[in-house]
Amino acid sequence: MVGGLRLPEHSHCKFCGDPVPFGQEFCDEECRAAEIAREKAEKRKEYLFWGSAAIVCVIVMAVGTALKYL
Repeated sequence: MVGGLRLPEHSHCKFCGDPVPFGQEFCDEECRAAEIAREKAEKRKEYLFWGSAAIVCVIVMAVGTALKYL
């Protein structure tokens, strides 16, 4: 507490970080929609990463098995 000034209880918007009344997650519907879009994009990138990793593992195992029989 600086200089005796005390701020009212509040939270911050999950997307832009602006102060919002305590208990709210977003300052407006635009930030809510933007956060949902960001989460979808993040989830899509995660699925692509793990899918690519699985494909690479299958290819490495197939090549290893093929080389064993040469």
